[in-house]
Amino acid sequence: MAATGSARHSSNSGGGAMPQPDYMHKFRPATARPLIGEILRGEIGGWRYDAAEVAEVGKRVSEAITKRLSSEAGMERYKFITNVSLFQNDGQGARMGTSMVWDAESDAAVQETYASEGVRCVAVVFAVYVY
Repeated sequence: MAATGSARHSSNSGGGAMPQPDYMHKFRPATARPLIGEILRGEIGGWRYDAAEVAEVGKRVSEAITKRLSSEAGMERYKFITNVSLFQNDGQGARMGTSMVWDAESDAAVQETYASEGVRCVAVVFAVYVY
């Protein structure tokens, strides 16, 4: 099994084999977080918490994240699973705590948070490499 993070190619092929890309290095928190943060600010920035709209807004944000990440170069071999949670931030101080742990070798999950005057949001994105 070859290590992730570099192109793999056979040294026994006589030089005729093309390198096979290793896509696992393409999905990294340092790359994905700013994109996810930008979408959260854009989609939720002006929105005031409304319980009747939470499901619709969460779905819209989730779809926007998936669409944006899928359009990035090198990401076409991934399937993204996005979970967006929205909470009311009502002046009493919204209480929420989350943590995310991922494998440092594959970085297959990213968590990003966003807070505005009336809303707090946690987006967790899992990337599944599809061969």
